[in-house]
Amino acid sequence: MRHYIFGIILISCLLLPCKAGAAASKKEIKQYETAVLLINEGKYKEALPLLKSLVRSNKDFVDASWTLSDLYGKMGDDAKRIAALQYVTRPQVARYYNSLMRLGRAYHETCNYQEAINCYKQVPETELGYFKMAASEMEECQIALKMMAKPVPFAATNMGTNINTIYDDYWPSLTADEGLFSTTVKLNKMEGQSDFGRGVQEDIFVSKKGADGQWEKIRNAGPSINTSYNEGAQSVSLDGRYMFFVACGRSNGFGGCDIYYSMRQGDTWGKAINPGQPLNSHDWETDPCLSPTGDKLYFASTRPGGVGKSDIWVVDVTINPNGTLSFSNPQNLGPKINTKEDELSPFIHADNRTLFFSSRGRDGLGNYDIFVSYKDGNGGWTDPKNIGYPLNTCKDEIGFVVNAYGDKAYYSSNGQEKNGRGRDIYEIKLQDGNYRPVKHMKYARGKIVDAETKKPIQAQIDVYSIKSNEKVFKSVSDGRTGDFVSCVPEGEDVGVDVDKKGYLFYSDYFEDNGKVHFDDGGVKMEKIAVGKKIILKNIFFDFDKFSLRPASHHELDHLVQFMKENPTVRIRLSGHTDIVGNHDYNVQLSLNRAKAAYDYLVARGIDDKRMEYKGYGPDVPIASNATAEGRAQNRRTEILIIGK
Repeated sequence: MRHYIFGIILISCLLLPCKAGAAASKKEIKQYETAVLLINEGKYKEALPLLKSLVRSNKDFVDASWTLSDLYGKMGDDAKRIAALQYVTRPQVARYYNSLMRLGRAYHETCNYQEAINCYKQVPETELGYFKMAASEMEECQIALKMMAKPVPFAATNMGTNINTIYDDYWPSLTADEGLFSTTVKLNKMEGQSDFGRGVQEDIFVSKKGADGQWEKIRNAGPSINTSYNEGAQSVSLDGRYMFFVACGRSNGFGGCDIYYSMRQGDTWGKAINPGQPLNSHDWETDPCLSPTGDKLYFASTRPGGVGKSDIWVVDVTINPNGTLSFSNPQNLGPKINTKEDELSPFIHADNRTLFFSSRGRDGLGNYDIFVSYKDGNGGWTDPKNIGYPLNTCKDEIGFVVNAYGDKAYYSSNGQEKNGRGRDIYEIKLQDGNYRPVKHMKYARGKIVDAETKKPIQAQIDVYSIKSNEKVFKSVSDGRTGDFVSCVPEGEDVGVDVDKKGYLFYSDYFEDNGKVHFDDGGVKMEKIAVGKKIILKNIFFDFDKFSLRPASHHELDHLVQFMKENPTVRIRLSGHTDIVGNHDYNVQLSLNRAKAAYDYLVARGIDDKRMEYKGYGPDVPIASNATAEGRAQNRRTEILIIGK
């Protein structure tokens, strides 16, 4: 069986032969069954004249009209879908209430909610099964009409032919610097044609932003990711280092479709890796999305233990020193997010607070609507909210992603316009108050090199909030070029740590609203050697005090980890001040500050025999004391390697 990343979950089941009933002759039944088999084989054009002929010749052949209506629906002709049902939705024709319900549903699924309500109202209480169903469907239509009466000011813009193809396009994804865009394309399937035609398959496509600020023509991501089978539902990590995607039918798969990932080195995507269990299972996994902190992967799955059919899950992620990933502890997001129906396409924003996803188990306008929820501060989520009409329609809205800054969003829809291409990617502008993410996130580019050879190296980058010590971003640099892109929140002080085995770690600090800019020559990593030193830029004391501020803990915990990973290293902690004030007082203050850091490390298990501390006061400046900026640089804490 051919699996589709999008098709299996979102496309309705194949038509099965219906009971034709006594109103049809044996010849007509045979013709009808032939038409159904052709539809099941994806041969819509061949089945169409057979069904039209049956409907014309036998107005009481209800099954033929129903199936003809379904076929028109698959072919994207809503008007003829409804007309085929109207033909048999008459009280004198057999199975009238069944036809009435089908007609109501056809109106419902084509956004004609009032006409749907008019159909549902005609079902009497005596038809108990249909009556209950009609009441439920009518309530859904009334909810949709209320939402349409209060439109949200979204204006969707088709992204045009550089991003959209003549085929179905969905699952948009982009990097924090908005330099790389990716989509899934269902190749060789035109609107109104079968998902199972010759050559139809899903592949991942990518586009880069050109020097003119426009997206280049989208192209196939290449053989390291795509095969002759189906690949899609991809997402690119914020820094563009990882591509997560879903592949079906591979020999190393666990279920029908599994989540894979590929690492980018330079402009090349590496060999796809199936991380196996517990991320993947014998069931269905799809729609992966990596958190900005690099420690969580959100995804959808039909595995046991969930709330509904397809649920949103999250799994812990560890970025290994070589850049590969390990996964553990899958957890269902629970009934606050998941329903008894299907939830898909989770997207966690760069602020690590805002979650967008698609659901068809909540109040909405149709099949899959887009919802938003926020972390509530207690480890849970706020009640999801439908982001409203006209962004959501009676059709499928999926794959909603938002740029890092939070002012633009992208998603896929087949309900925004009739353009003959089915699903396309759309862009919208987000305004304050209209479901924008909690924080605006900026990005910074840098490069990591060996301080001596100037050659690029792969290292881990951590960004964290100085105020809360909370992780903001984590990833690895490109092993081929040393390049990296990091995310930082607007309006917050942040610390940056860079780690590489065999090297001293690098520490940096960026102030609120300051431009995050790394040296043009790159972040220079020093190999561990006696005489080498690090300035700990994220050790903080109040003015004229030597008690460590809580904002210092992240940096010192990092130093604790460094000492544990390098058990033979010995260090000297040194304190320094500017020139302002009494010299002897400054020397004593710097000594006390160095001792405060020393005591912190001892309290966390570092042997005091591996460390010493000293205060230098203003005697070893690294900048001019004539300026406020220079004096700030001179007020510092350093470590010096005194033994290896």
